[in-house]
Amino acid sequence: MDAELQNQLYEKYPDLFSNKNKSRRESCMARGIECNNGWYELLGSVCWRIFQHDRNIADPEYIPVKFDQIKEKYGGLRVYYSGGDDYVRGIISMAEEYSYKVCGVCGNAKKPNKGGWITTLCESCREKTCQTTPQ
Repeated sequence: MDAELQNQLYEKYPDLFSNKNKSRRESCMARGIECNNGWYELLGSVCWRIFQHDRNIADPEYIPVKFDQIKEKYGGLRVYYSGGDDYVRGIISMAEEYSYKVCGVCGNAKKPNKGGWITTLCESCREKTCQTTPQ
């Protein structure tokens, strides 16, 4: 993800992204958000919902969420985290599943390719990628 968009999430949700300040040995979040810009809005929505939940939950045993790694894997979004509860697990599971329907580059509707390196791209971005990839 572009540094500008990544930093917007970091600034808006500093507690969720506090592991970004750890060393690479301590947390993969130190490498930043490892996906393209197309999932920015999806991640923003996930962050907002978790932030609101963390802020409003009354359970004294609840552990606030901290992201450990966010990346693209096999054409879909992966969010690794600590803390949370079933509600948070549901938000993240839904976002991960929904990412297979959103182009990772531009955010338009799409579907994963069926061969080669699995990516989630709309037809326009897939054509651009094929044109820039050496044969």
